[in-house]
Amino acid sequence: MGIDNHIKFLIIALFFLNAFYAKGGLARGKRDQVLLIIAMGATLLADSFMLLFDMRIVGLLAFCVVQAVHNYRFTNKGRVISQVVFGVITFLIAFLSGTELLFALGAAYAVFLLFSVTGAFMAYSKYPAPNNMAIVVGMILFLGCDIFVGIYNLPIEMDYQTRELVFRGIWLCYFPSQAFLSSSARKMRNYKEEDEKRKEAES
Repeated sequence: MGIDNHIKFLIIALFFLNAFYAKGGLARGKRDQVLLIIAMGATLLADSFMLLFDMRIVGLLAFCVVQAVHNYRFTNKGRVISQVVFGVITFLIAFLSGTELLFALGAAYAVFLLFSVTGAFMAYSKYPAPNNMAIVVGMILFLGCDIFVGIYNLPIEMDYQTRELVFRGIWLCYFPSQAFLSSSARKMRNYKEEDEKRKEAES
């Protein structure tokens, strides 16, 4: 486990706390922020299983919940139901075909992730700039992180340098993704101040 995992967990905890900050107001209201806080809280829980307790199966299940909450925030309940149904079907096909439990759950998680990533693009027009871009970039980086995780866990031989590069790629994608997402509920621009400056310039 080591001190490194504790530091990573503390950074993720800071991102969770960041989701509560909304001094300048909220971009889409309280409901949107509450869903973000739930998603970031589930992320913190999932990472506690992964980083502190090495419980990868439970952690992966928790990350499925994370993606379901993100998807619900971006879209609607009907799309979350589809996400769960397709995820469960994917898991059953993989597991009943003889795939190990962890890899079968990984396949199901990939479905959950793709739903939330595409949901971020669907929500682009619903959020003001630059919140919409923060959501899209955050989810793309989340996807990139999990691609690196998938490569890292492939049952193939990798030399030390390649394995180290892939490992660093995980965190170089993951931390920025959580920074963007945890900031995306609050107003990221002062629209009132911008309007006042524009009116002063026009007068």
